[in-house]
Amino acid sequence: MSLSIERVLSEIDQLTLVEQMQVLEHLVKQMKQSVEAVAVTPKPKYKVTDFYGIAPNLLEGIDAQEWVNQLRDEWEERETWRQPQY
Repeated sequence: MSLSIERVLSEIDQLTLVEQMQVLEHLVKQMKQSVEAVAVTPKPKYKVTDFYGIAPNLLEGIDAQEWVNQLRDEWEERETWRQPQY
């Protein structure tokens, strides 16, 4: 611990309880502001529009609902394959 911190702490020890609470409130407020400044939501790496045209022929003319049904069937097949046979 540095000498300046030790000096500040010894001065805080000499304060009244009410004054020590004021110091504590000040520190908490200051720390909250610092954390909020750092915890800003980061900017997303990509925008949805960045993916436009990335897979233009994904469905290859298949109806969207049919495609979803095929995916579900594939997952059901995988799940039955994973389940142990007794």
